[in-house]
Amino acid sequence: MLCSLETRASALNRISQKRLGELLNKIPGLKDFIIDPVLIKPLERIIGVSQLRFHGIDKIFKLDYGSSIPTTNSQVVYFVQSDLVMAKHICDQINARLRNTNNLSYHIILIPQKLISISNLLEEEGVLGHVTLYGFQWEMIQFDGNILSFQLDSFYRKTFLDQDQLFLPCVARSIWGLQMLYGKPSMTFLQGKYAAIVDQQIDILFESYGKPEKELSDISCFVIVDRDIDYPSVLLTPGTYTSLLHEVFGIKSGVLDFSLDTQNSKPRGGRLLSSTEEIYSQIKHRHFSDVFGFLSKVAKNLQELKPNANMNLKDLKRNITQELPNALALKSSLAYHISACEGIIGKMGSRFESTQAAEQRMLEGRGRKENISYIEDCIAMNLGGNLGPLRLLCLQSVTQDGLTADEINNLKIQYLHAYGYKHLTSFHNLDKLGLLTQQSTLLSNDVTAGALANKVVHAVSLPTRRSTFYSLAQKLKLFPTVKDDYDLKNPKDMSYVFNGAYIPLVCQIVHMLIKREVVPEEVAKMLLNAKVKMDKTNDIAPRTFLVYFIGGVTYSEIAAFYLLEKLTGTQILVAGTSILNGNSLIESCL
Repeated sequence: MLCSLETRASALNRISQKRLGELLNKIPGLKDFIIDPVLIKPLERIIGVSQLRFHGIDKIFKLDYGSSIPTTNSQVVYFVQSDLVMAKHICDQINARLRNTNNLSYHIILIPQKLISISNLLEEEGVLGHVTLYGFQWEMIQFDGNILSFQLDSFYRKTFLDQDQLFLPCVARSIWGLQMLYGKPSMTFLQGKYAAIVDQQIDILFESYGKPEKELSDISCFVIVDRDIDYPSVLLTPGTYTSLLHEVFGIKSGVLDFSLDTQNSKPRGGRLLSSTEEIYSQIKHRHFSDVFGFLSKVAKNLQELKPNANMNLKDLKRNITQELPNALALKSSLAYHISACEGIIGKMGSRFESTQAAEQRMLEGRGRKENISYIEDCIAMNLGGNLGPLRLLCLQSVTQDGLTADEINNLKIQYLHAYGYKHLTSFHNLDKLGLLTQQSTLLSNDVTAGALANKVVHAVSLPTRRSTFYSLAQKLKLFPTVKDDYDLKNPKDMSYVFNGAYIPLVCQIVHMLIKREVVPEEVAKMLLNAKVKMDKTNDIAPRTFLVYFIGGVTYSEIAAFYLLEKLTGTQILVAGTSILNGNSLIESCL
């Protein structure tokens, strides 16, 4: 079944390719194609250069704000994000050209949709009469089998920080497209404000454009959740190989931003991560501590494939024609992944254990002073750059219901001194998102109240109050019982993705739905803003899932779902508006 689900998902790229081709064919003649750099890699997953040529694209240029484009054809096509700032740059370029020539036709394809605000801007800039606007939304892009991404990297900031619901209809259309492909599931589990809005929009799409023809869905349960349900899964330092590749080098549209030049050992270009590569398919979701051991075994096996003097002519011929080409490909792949591992160790090794220990204390709600002291050390010694200390600050805040006013002020001053006052707005943004908040207090902040509180603290032994996060984690059993012999190389639960410290919340929810020890309605009651929609009463536990993260999914969660599939025999497709990590989350708030 999973193979068929993955095969069917590959149709999504073909649908997007066909729609884009039809759109380009509406523009007659040869065309110059100017593309937003952010959209290059997602577009490569949908359509190749040869196919663009087939649809009339002659020259391809990368959009450069600082200079004009040396176009050669009368039809000029911009392929850009739906963004007002970018639209203004395009207006400036068009106006500059109009001063010299008026014989060009301009077309702007906006991803993921056409906006009235951009149309109004074009009119204000005096170029609307020279421009034709189009909206284009690709379907979910398939990465490496069971991973689907909408590749809207700006979605999290625009939706969660700016409170702009502009792109939610696009998310609804993407989910509607998935349900038209797989069928409408009998059960939908929703969590979050935006998930509820999207679900309402999906119902409108079914009424307006029809329902799937399939009576029986390939997906028995559709899970739609908001990203803010589980920030620790984004902020924690990951432990699996692909997660660390994403953390250290960055992965964009499935392409790892690291490639080794074997002659001068300098990184260049990128490499597509795919399970069709034999070595990567074996190590992608392994804990990092197990990767070097596996690569050593591969290296040893390669040594055995070398021809030796004792071979007869027949064996030597077979070795050269059959085994040697495969061995050379394996050798190249092996060298690449060993270099990547060395890069991870070089970047993370010096602080990995100390950061992991601090994160463990934060999850368990202990060592508050020690945690704050470690964050101060990270700022002072620039450990983790400008993003690392903010990640730890946010993790401490999320797991402990915020920080005290003194803690926030002291750490803010140290951070601003170290990284510049341009980050002053960053703290406001993190507070707005609920990532870095001030703890509420029953007493006012004047001197008298402070002195009184100090006396009470010293005179009375107050019971330890558990945070909201800790209480929920205990209820959902997100902290596994880790024994001294816990084997990260042969994990028995999903916490291995965070070194045995924490099970990603959404992964645990899906696990509970699979086990069916608690009915889905009771699972929903454990969470805020959660509900279950069922077409009919069904006592059979679902076996096929599609989990959609509004705001982005992490490779750690993807790895946890991969293990859950193996442990339970279920099939799980993982989808999100983007694939993010702790650094990209914090960076989007700066």
